[in-house]
Amino acid sequence: MMPVRGIRRRYLLFNVSTESTPPEKAIWETLRDSILTLYGSKGLSLIDPNLIEYNVETRNGIVRCTHDTERFLRASLASIVNISCTPAAVRIQRTSGTIKALRKKAGIEKPKKEARS
Repeated sequence: MMPVRGIRRRYLLFNVSTESTPPEKAIWETLRDSILTLYGSKGLSLIDPNLIEYNVETRNGIVRCTHDTERFLRASLASIVNISCTPAAVRIQRTSGTIKALRKKAGIEKPKKEARS
């Protein structure tokens, strides 16, 4: 019997250029709406996007997709022209197969986990 391999993923580091500071929820909703507009609900399910993290101060974020739909996610990110009614552009900085390698290549520190009391 052949071993079953999990779903291969791609992680994209992106930067949002805008005059306002949009919250993480606005970024996610804009990305989801962009994919739905370009590819519909079937495309959304195939791309299977997931916003891993978003830093409001640096406006950098990491989004995940399946490895064979990376080009569709790139097109969706490039088609974003406004976030929360404010003109914006999303630029992809780097791509990697793992979050760890992506952070290492980009020189991003892992977010600190909050201490529990």
